[in-house]
Amino acid sequence: MTTSPAATNHLLRDETDLQRLRAFLKQLPHKHSVDSFEEQIQLPAVRAITRLWHCDNALIAFAFVDAYNNLLFEIAPKHRSDQLEREIVDWCATCVRQHNARTGNELTLDASSSAEDVERLRFLEKFGFVREPVRSLEYSRPLNAPIEEFPFPPGFSVRCATGESEVEALVTLHRAAFGTDNMTVEERLAIMRAPQYVPELDLVAIAPNGELSAFCICGFEDDDQQMVGYTDPIGAHPRYQKIGLGKAIVSAGLQALKERGATVAELGTSSENLPMQKLAERLGFVCIAESLWFSKKVS
Repeated sequence: MTTSPAATNHLLRDETDLQRLRAFLKQLPHKHSVDSFEEQIQLPAVRAITRLWHCDNALIAFAFVDAYNNLLFEIAPKHRSDQLEREIVDWCATCVRQHNARTGNELTLDASSSAEDVERLRFLEKFGFVREPVRSLEYSRPLNAPIEEFPFPPGFSVRCATGESEVEALVTLHRAAFGTDNMTVEERLAIMRAPQYVPELDLVAIAPNGELSAFCICGFEDDDQQMVGYTDPIGAHPRYQKIGLGKAIVSAGLQALKERGATVAELGTSSENLPMQKLAERLGFVCIAESLWFSKKVS
């Protein structure tokens, strides 16, 4: 596949390609749209389908599909073209189609866009993506405002995760909290092996009987400028829900971020997750943006 006689593309090959990709993201004139890029790119399955486009030896675009069939890509603005856009969609649709063939599923290729990103919305409409009712909500709060401290219930305590030796227990807790199998050992290890991961900010609550009862993975959005922190994902085991663990562990995370120099904390949730929205608002967060979701059939 080529975008022009001077443009070529290939799959991510090695660490040199990865470093060029990181540099490309930093040089974009806008904040890139690939959430948790460093965590995603730790996954071998993601690296295996990450495609890079070059022109005159310069990286001009990349695209991959994550573990949940989401289209993730960026294009250098001056190199955007209908042909390049179509190649990106075709490649990612092929990835989902091959996944469906292996698993017997009929999953769609999904994508999101800021409600204000006219260019990306145009892109999705042009290539036949259909709007879905669910939205992603982004919350933010300044950390110079007082952080209300919510105590843990009697007998409960908080500590940081003990490392990769605890990964299976952390995955079990995550799955129980959300009632899904979306988190895997490989994905949790990718979080813990990302360059910006701070072990001391990976918080877990411990029940009186020693069980892991809740978690809040805190960290920083940018390892070069640790000003904006985040406090999600957050969850509690069903046996320990509705006793105040969420408020307690997030407030502990906010304080830990502030002590490490963060000036703003952010978290994200779904428009369908009303309990998380209420928790965010109770902790002083305000919804500042939303992303719309779209899907495209690939069969």
